Amino acid sequence: MKVVNLLEFINNAKDLFTLDYAKCDDKLVNFLDLMTEDVQFTQKIDLGIVFVYQKTLDQYVIVDGLNRILSLSLLLHAVCECYKKTTAQNEKAIKTIRSKYLLNGTKLKLRLNEKDSIIYDKIINGERLSGHEKRSPMFVLLHNFWSQIKAENLQAANIFTMLKKIFVTVVDTNNVSKRNLYYKLNGNRNLDQISLIEDYLNENGVYEDWSLIRNKYFPRKDDIILFLKDFFITKFNYKKFNADRLYESFVNYFETMMQYMPEDLIMKKMKHSAALYYNILNVKFRNENIKEAFINIKKAAGEDTYAYILEVYEDYVDNNISEATFIEILNTIAEYLHNRRDKENNISFNELIQYLNAFITCK
Repeated sequence: MKVVNLLEFINNAKDLFTLDYAKCDDKLVNFLDLMTEDVQFTQKIDLGIVFVYQKTLDQYVIVDGLNRILSLSLLLHAVCECYKKTTAQNEKAIKTIRSKYLLNGTKLKLRLNEKDSIIYDKIINGERLSGHEKRSPMFVLLHNFWSQIKAENLQAANIFTMLKKIFVTVVDTNNVSKRNLYYKLNGNRNLDQISLIEDYLNENGVYEDWSLIRNKYFPRKDDIILFLKDFFITKFNYKKFNADRLYESFVNYFETMMQYMPEDLIMKKMKHSAALYYNILNVKFRNENIKEAFINIKKAAGEDTYAYILEVYEDYVDNNISEATFIEILNTIAEYLHNRRDKENNISFNELIQYLNAFITCK
């Protein structure tokens, strides 16, 4: 653990890598606002803890602190752009800033994940951005920097005086789980739950099995989230599922199951459920009665019944209930949904589940 000037930390780093699941969001830092709080630059500015993993002497992986480092990089780029083509002295200073803080030779010093790097790389390399890309948090902050520097006639020397007052506490995370630390520190944000899950599966050596499930059944991210949500509702008997905790549910399920079976068998069972859920989402059934029932369920916006249907469908495929019973259950759900859509229905779906479970038991 050491306290360092953030500007110098970036200067001393040869490469700054980021986690694949860490993304830029709207919680970037407008460093120029700090100047209005202390125009004489007499106060040390403490921006808290930056968690890193030191790969080599001058290469770091940012575990937490990306928004602060990214924001500072964007400010440095804004300064370069505002003073570009003004004087020979400024041109020389711009080259120094870019070589010390933004570039490592011909490559960018800060390496973002694949999606964010598209916009960041275009910004730093001066490439044209689309209208959609200009709505990103990165470009919005950059535009704010440009506007403030111009409107308030901020001098580059004063900006750097302020930046030399900004300190962070750098903590090396060599002996802890980077993913779990990142998740704990950023749990209040809209995290990419699927990327976290994929990193966990890669760590456990079953990423290829997961890729087969995704590529074959759920290439759309929304569909894989729907499947996992309903899959865990059936496994944990959730009354209400929190999609922002999907990664937690996955790890909880996977590590519980690893007490009883190897990882590849867990993925095999998940693939079995994924194939059934794919049939539910896409109404892929040869039996015309089953197909008709599912069409009626989809028409009545019955997505909230899919978790229970998946559970019953698994019983049907495993020969725990007959085809006739399965069809009767589906038709009952379809009728319930029709009534719920067309008129006020006093029966909750949980009450219907109790009735259906009793019906299955009798059969």
